[in-house]
Amino acid sequence: MSQLRLRVRFNKGHAGVPLDRLEQIIEEMRKFLASLSDDIELIEPSGWFGTGFKMGSLEFTSEYRNPVEPFKLTRFNDAIIALGRSEFPPSLDESTANKFFDLATLLDAGQEADMEVFGDDGSVISFEVGERTAQAARHLEILPFRETLGSVQGTIHSLYVGSKPPHFTLRELSTRHLIKCYYRPEDYVGVLEALHRDEQVVHVEGTIITSTRRREIDHVNVKQLILSEPYGYEDVERFLKRGIQ
Repeated sequence: MSQLRLRVRFNKGHAGVPLDRLEQIIEEMRKFLASLSDDIELIEPSGWFGTGFKMGSLEFTSEYRNPVEPFKLTRFNDAIIALGRSEFPPSLDESTANKFFDLATLLDAGQEADMEVFGDDGSVISFEVGERTAQAARHLEILPFRETLGSVQGTIHSLYVGSKPPHFTLRELSTRHLIKCYYRPEDYVGVLEALHRDEQVVHVEGTIITSTRRREIDHVNVKQLILSEPYGYEDVERFLKRGIQ
């Protein structure tokens, strides 16, 4: 079983939070988590509690009190990360997404909040949200993305280690299009190995987010990265011999 956790840090660089702002933040956070809990079908949507408070700015972790199935942890984390990129995840009701963006609008112009989600394996994915997160999302009038499970194949074109979350671009084999792939920290070694091998083909499996407007893949949230074995002359010979038989 898995544990749902969302860590946040508001008012970075300042000591304390005005009480009226604190009340707004907690209330909007509560509304968002309860609505998200309904969308991913948790048995107790209001079963969240705060922990891990720190001195200084407002920093704490919202934890769901009951263990959940691993696939619900995946849905929760993927939804939070997508919202942080100003997307409307297909797995969530539009009103749930808007509650998240309501939370983001509480930040002053130019101010950003840190957020983190956690995997079962101890991995942590960090990102920032701000007023611009909500502005970018609300500029869209329709739900612009479709979410599916699948895989793409290609070669790694470039790597962005310092980005949050980290990602690489994949040159897809059939279309030659560049696809942005958000990978987990534990996949970093495999990404580096593929990048340093000439023409190394990789199979990227995970959640594929497709743009309904452009009718092409927008990005992939990577769940598994597999380096393909090289295909040599001996493989061709074996294939031809089987065909003759």
